[in-house]
Amino acid sequence: MTEIEKWIREGADVREGLRLLSAYRPNPWLAALVERAPDRYGRLLRRALGVMDREAAGDAASRRRTLRDDWPFLGDPDCPQELKILAADKITAMRGFAKAHDELYSCAGPEEAYETASKCILFYCQNRRIVSEFAYYKEHKSILGKHEIFAETARLRELRSAGILELVRRQRNLRSTINKLKAKLRSGDRPDLEIARTELLSQRERELAEVERLIEEYRENERR
Repeated sequence: MTEIEKWIREGADVREGLRLLSAYRPNPWLAALVERAPDRYGRLLRRALGVMDREAAGDAASRRRTLRDDWPFLGDPDCPQELKILAADKITAMRGFAKAHDELYSCAGPEEAYETASKCILFYCQNRRIVSEFAYYKEHKSILGKHEIFAETARLRELRSAGILELVRRQRNLRSTINKLKAKLRSGDRPDLEIARTELLSQRERELAEVERLIEEYRENERR
């Protein structure tokens, strides 16, 4: 039996828990929180020491459900393409939230905790926007259409009726936008905008891929 297991079995005394935290996973910021309000933050102390309580274990079990379990329409042949794209985005958001949530328990200070909590909130909101679309479609078999993916697909449909000159102009602008977004992400100058910029980058890359497909299709037709 490890020291931590023994600590849990003997009642998880806060003082002993803080000693174990100092020995195994030093985190002065978390220690100060627990000392200030042990009843409120004792759970964070247990999580920081790697202890999964019953509620957390239930959360982990629920995460093992697949998207098809909750949203069976994703496997239907007539499922809107936008919802299938959102299914992939939902997985990304859920994984991002889980990772950021776990990182909350090892933050070294308030600034790092603020940035990590901001990521949690952003990923959570991304997921909830997708769930709103899924829940509406599951109940009504029609699209709610509030998610930005629907505006994106509308732009792609407009591109298919554009002339070659407009497509080439759009290709040039998209490449410039993508390069600027990548440069901003590499710089790390605004951690609070990282997720939003990553989302926008994915949208612009999808749009560029469609533009280049249409240009190639136009050139193929010209060669015939």
